Amino acid sequence: MEITSRTIRVLLCDDHDLFAQTLAFTLGAEEDIDVTATASSVEGAIAQFSEDHDVALVDVRLGDANGLQLVEWISSNRPNCHVIVLTAFESDDSFVASHEHGASAYLIKSTSCDHLISVIRDVANGRRFISDVNVAPAKARLAQKRTRRLESLSDSDQRLVSLISQGLPDRQIAAEMHLSLQTIRNRVSRLLHTFEVANRTQLALIFTQAPDE
Repeated sequence: MEITSRTIRVLLCDDHDLFAQTLAFTLGAEEDIDVTATASSVEGAIAQFSEDHDVALVDVRLGDANGLQLVEWISSNRPNCHVIVLTAFESDDSFVASHEHGASAYLIKSTSCDHLISVIRDVANGRRFISDVNVAPAKARLAQKRTRRLESLSDSDQRLVSLISQGLPDRQIAAEMHLSLQTIRNRVSRLLHTFEVANRTQLALIFTQAPDE
């Protein structure tokens, strides 16, 4: 439903107090925008969320946490609230993840206040600034980067990823590679960090989707 006459209710989640306070003050000066809740963590934002929030401004990095976890929660639990992801540094990873988690817009923190306010009004009325089309180049760059990383792995690590992609558990992989179970677990953890993925399934997808020579 298009928002025309009523106030746009905004939740702001950012762990930089000065930035959050300044932004809340600036947005509050607009007659049609009301920052009704501020938080510095994912848990704090969820605790303050209400059914009538129209827009959430979410920082990608929240201390040791990932703001995209909040974006995903909002998409699943408050689908009528539109999310604008804020980031200090643009990256393909966070841009693609923002799209996959259902964010409506992705903005650098250095953007002008006038532009941010305009985007808030637009997303509150259902406009999306992130689409499959404008995310495609970022996805392609990520795929190329991960392929290069895969090619740079040792023969042993490539075999490990291959066994993971076959669905083998750690214990069976350890037997296949004649290594201890703890060694396999340590190497799997290192590979997850190297490829910046959350779990074995995502790691296996990188291997199975890698282009053939």
